[in-house]
Amino acid sequence: MKKINKIAIYTSLVATILATGCKKEFLEVSPTTSIKASEAFTTPERIAAGLTGLYDLTTLSSYTHDMILNADIKGNDILVISSGNYNRFLTGYQYNQNFTSAEPLAYWNQGYRIIAGCNQFELNIPTSPLTAGEKTAYLAETRALRAEAYFWLVRWFGKPYTVDPEALGVPLVLAPLGPTDVPPLRNKVKEVYAQIVADLLYAEANIPTSKTSVYRFTKAAVQGYLARVYLTMGNYTEASKYAKLARASKPLSTAAALLTGFNNPTSEWIYALNVRTDDNQGFLQVHSFYEPYDIGYSTFRAADNFFDSFAANDERKKQFLVKSSSTAAASTAIYRRRGTEGWLINKFDFTTTAATNTVLIRSSEMYLIEAEAEARLGVANEPAAKLALQAIQARAIPGTLLSLNTGQALIDEILTERNKELYGEGHKFFDLLRTKTPIVRTATNGHWLALNLPVGDNRLVFPIPQLELNANPLLKPQQNPGYAN
Repeated sequence: MKKINKIAIYTSLVATILATGCKKEFLEVSPTTSIKASEAFTTPERIAAGLTGLYDLTTLSSYTHDMILNADIKGNDILVISSGNYNRFLTGYQYNQNFTSAEPLAYWNQGYRIIAGCNQFELNIPTSPLTAGEKTAYLAETRALRAEAYFWLVRWFGKPYTVDPEALGVPLVLAPLGPTDVPPLRNKVKEVYAQIVADLLYAEANIPTSKTSVYRFTKAAVQGYLARVYLTMGNYTEASKYAKLARASKPLSTAAALLTGFNNPTSEWIYALNVRTDDNQGFLQVHSFYEPYDIGYSTFRAADNFFDSFAANDERKKQFLVKSSSTAAASTAIYRRRGTEGWLINKFDFTTTAATNTVLIRSSEMYLIEAEAEARLGVANEPAAKLALQAIQARAIPGTLLSLNTGQALIDEILTERNKELYGEGHKFFDLLRTKTPIVRTATNGHWLALNLPVGDNRLVFPIPQLELNANPLLKPQQNPGYAN
């Protein structure tokens, strides 16, 4: 088992972070020399390298990739096979996590490492040797990164905003913590979201329009997160507003582009993880678990009813066509199973390289946020909702007319379309939570574990990790219900 080395600025050091665990070999990357935070802000070059290190932290397999995959299999459209799964994602699929489980610890630690790094920028950028404009631009990006980290954390460790905004969320840490500082307690869910929105609004106002890379926060990427956050909060007016802004300069790709493996940006990619051949997560990444040829982990499947939800003439159904082998002729591609547990999926290509860029925000999602938000705003807004929905439906099935549904039937149609368009991109679990929908699976549907979790079930929220409670005993009385320790 080899190690991948990453860089982050947090507390007093630029620390080397190690990610471990493998089915197959990782690519090994030489570590970068660590330096003190006080030295990391002394030159423009070091500051730029520090920000690159923060972005690099978001690419770790145990963090964003793992969270996307976990959010998929904790729903009811996607499953992980019951055997030959290398013991990965079984905890999430079965909802039997506890305070010593790997996932809560990894998400908590890595999220707060990123936040701590962002807080070092808050402390040190004002006195750094940069122009006023450069300082503002750096703070805009790091506040966006901090908001992104808190958005992940509060959804895993706190109740949904739409269920109980007064519930405990996660501790807000907005400045570097020293050894004599009092450890923070948990803030309310609504307080965490207020900070997320504040950071994103600052970023939107201050990120230069000259920044256009989909692998860094741009104005459109921040607007995309604002749309997503507001939708999660049930603020549908703002969700629709920011969805329109985010997609304005990112036209939908062709239907054919949805069949090219989601490896590289298309016209509609707004924000993504950049993966290089010399710095990647090997087999511990989204594409590896979804690919159908057993080149990577190849352990994720589509449940029967989800597969059946795609019409025969839906272009996206071709994402389930699998050849007899990765090198076989295209004419051998059919819909395939490997065993009885679900359908193989070919949305994500992993046949040629482990350097597979991973999309985080697309214009497709923005159209669907707009559609759902407008539909939830009432009958007067339904024409706008139907137009946004039709943009996605007509690409998948040319000639699709405006929906005839109204009210809850229209909302349900939009959510079904959202499932079909965005599976594999880390949304389903959180969609079920924010819409207050019970999580129901039947064992006759390709799933090997039947499940019926009502809204508010304790298992829908992660426990605070035991190692964190050991380090900060003040949090012990604030452990989430159902996880006594």
